[in-house]
Amino acid sequence: MKSFTVHVPEHLNARLESMAGIQRLSKSALVRNTLLKAIGKKPARSGSQSIHARLSRYQDAGATGISDLASNPSHLAAYGRE
Repeated sequence: MKSFTVHVPEHLNARLESMAGIQRLSKSALVRNTLLKAIGKKPARSGSQSIHARLSRYQDAGATGISDLASNPSHLAAYGRE
C-alpha cells in the first residue's frame, strides 16, 4: 500500500482522532474508509463512459441490414479474383 502525508488543521485532526477512537480504528483506516466511500466507486472523470458504451450505437447491423459483410457470400464472391 502506498502512503502519503496530509496536512490538516488542529480542529480537523481532533475530530479525526475522536471519530477513530469511537470506531476503534486507526486514523489511517478511518481516512482510507472515508476516501473509499467518497471516490472509490466513481469514475475518474465525471460523465465519462467506457469506449464500449460510447461505441454501442454503432454495433449490429448498419443501413444494409447485414451485421457482418464477411458473412455475406455475395460480398465475397469476387474476393481474390480481380
